[in-house]
Amino acid sequence: MYRGPLSSADSRIDTCPECGGRVTGGAERVCQACGLVLEASPPDRRPRQTRPRARDGGRGTGAPLRPARPNQRLTTRVGRRRDARGRPVSARTRRRLHRQRTQHRRAARAANKETLRPGLSEIARVCAVLDVSDSVRASASVLFRRALGEHLLYGRAYESIAGATVYLGARQVDVVRTLTEVANASRCPNTTVVRDVRFLQRELKIAVGPLSAAVYLPRLRSALGLDERAVRSARRLLEAAIAENLHSGRDPKGVAAGALYTVSRLDGCAADLRQTEVAAAADVSPETVRTRFDEFASCCPEVLAGGNAASP
Repeated sequence: MYRGPLSSADSRIDTCPECGGRVTGGAERVCQACGLVLEASPPDRRPRQTRPRARDGGRGTGAPLRPARPNQRLTTRVGRRRDARGRPVSARTRRRLHRQRTQHRRAARAANKETLRPGLSEIARVCAVLDVSDSVRASASVLFRRALGEHLLYGRAYESIAGATVYLGARQVDVVRTLTEVANASRCPNTTVVRDVRFLQRELKIAVGPLSAAVYLPRLRSALGLDERAVRSARRLLEAAIAENLHSGRDPKGVAAGALYTVSRLDGCAADLRQTEVAAAADVSPETVRTRFDEFASCCPEVLAGGNAASP
C-alpha cells in the first residue's frame, strides 16, 4: 500500500503517483500498471453485536436470546427429503434424518421438562390480558425457569405458578398490577395464586419491597375521572404524609386512595366523590379510605388549599 502523504483530494486522482498508470477501483483503489494500492477500505464484514453475551467472549451473531421463548429463540429443524440446498437426499440419508428428528424431539422435551412450553404460554396469555410490557413477561419467564430448574412445581399447577411469576415480575420492574388483577387474569383461584406468590418469594429468595404510594395515583385518576390538579395536590399531600411517617406499615394502595380522596374533598377537585368509589378503584375497603382521610386531614392541613375539612 502507498505510504506517501495523500490528502483527500489526492486519494481521488486517476493517475498513479509512482508510475503514472491508471488508477481504478471503488473501495480499494489500485494502479493497473504497477499494482500500487492507493486506498484500501474494504467494507466491515464482522458480525453485528446483537447479544449481550458477546462481550463475555461469546459470538455476537443472530438475534438476541429471549427468555420468554421455550427454546431461547434458538430453533433447530431437521429436514426430511431435501438437504440445505434443496437437492433430494437418498433413502439412507432419509432414515438417518428420521432418527435425528426423533432424538431432537426427545432432547427438546427433556430440556423443556414438559412444563416449560405451556408455562411460558400461560405467562404470555396473562400478560396480554393485563396489558403489560414485554419487560414484565421477560422477568416472569426468568422466574418461571428458576422455579422449574429448582423443582418447585411438583404438586402445584403451572397456571398458578405462572400467575405468581407475572405478579412478582411486575413488582421487580415497578409495574403496578394488583394481586387481585393478576389472580382474575389467571385460571386459578385467588387463594392459590396468593399462596404460590409467598411460596416463590420464600424458596427463590425474591426480595421485592412495597411500591411507592405515588405510583398508584395515575391509575386512580384514570379510574375516577379526575383531573391532573388532583394528582398534583395528592403528591404534595403524600410528601407531607411521608415526612410525618403516616405511611409506615400501611398499604400503599390505601395511602394513595386516602390522599386522592382527601384532596378531592378538601381541595374542591371532586366534592361528590364517594368513599366506596375510591375504595373500589384502589381495591381496598371503604374503612381504609375513611381512616386515611381522618389522618391526612388532621395532620397535614397546610398542604391542602381548601381550608376547613369537610365531613367524609
